[in-house]
Amino acid sequence: MTAASDEGFVFTGVLDGEGGARLLEVDQLAVQQEQGRVEWVHLDITKEPARQWLHDQPDLPELAVEGLLAPDTEPRYAELDDGILLILREVNTHENAAPQDMISLRLWIGPARIISARLRHLAAIEDIKVALAKKSGPGSVSEFLCAVGRNMAKEKAQIIAGVVEDLDQIDEDLAQADNTKTLRPRIAKLRRRAIQLHRFFKPQRAAFADIAERRPAWVDDSAADELAELSAEFGRLAADIEAILGRAQVTQDELRSLENQRATDITTTLTVVAAIFLPLGFVTGLLGINVGGIPLAESKVGFWAVCGGLLVLGIALWLYFRNRRYL
Repeated sequence: MTAASDEGFVFTGVLDGEGGARLLEVDQLAVQQEQGRVEWVHLDITKEPARQWLHDQPDLPELAVEGLLAPDTEPRYAELDDGILLILREVNTHENAAPQDMISLRLWIGPARIISARLRHLAAIEDIKVALAKKSGPGSVSEFLCAVGRNMAKEKAQIIAGVVEDLDQIDEDLAQADNTKTLRPRIAKLRRRAIQLHRFFKPQRAAFADIAERRPAWVDDSAADELAELSAEFGRLAADIEAILGRAQVTQDELRSLENQRATDITTTLTVVAAIFLPLGFVTGLLGINVGGIPLAESKVGFWAVCGGLLVLGIALWLYFRNRRYL
């Protein structure tokens, strides 16, 4: 790890316009403007030197600095001077992390300058760094913005596919499971996950749509078309999440109906059993009263006669309830 990265400067360089980048030291940034030069600075704003560097930039609007350093953010887009402030949310791809734990990506993009800020590792940005190293990265400001959108849409599509797979498994388990107690928390967890994802998808669709519609001067025709397509893609992803939420609700209703039906079946069975034993208990209780004149009290076969009568009565009641389809 370099001293610059220790201070929060994760990447400092210039896009060469041919898919690659030339690295710069922090003190070389904005020293000499070159024709067609696009600077990219990627900051870890958990480090104080990086935060102070943002405050020291004279050409950076104060509102942009506040947006880049805000501790809690929601997806949004704002035009400030000749640039834009863009706040997005990326899927958390860290090991053992919940995918619905979205990570904030903060961007300030101007005609010849890109500043991105992070609190945690951002896969969409790392993909761009890898592409630049392979000479297949963005060559302009608008291409950089489109690359960020593509990377984020790809990751979100993969997450949605995983949610759909989980829901399919729950539906399959519901159809086969005798014990539904474990399904209830699984459905609740999936719904919370989908709701969290949906919370950020629509604002990001709106953000890319606004950029494509308002079209800053540094956004060319092809980039505007791609940004509009990215907006539509985020809209489709949001629609997919809404469909998942609808399916999850249907699954939860089916689970609730199944549990209610099983509870009703158990109650009916207990009621029928009680109905069968009620007359039997009445007869045995009647014969057990301590008074004279009890039938068969002196008979040697009296006990077996009463047992036989009770057995016949019990079978008759069982057949009755069975014919009425209570059993």
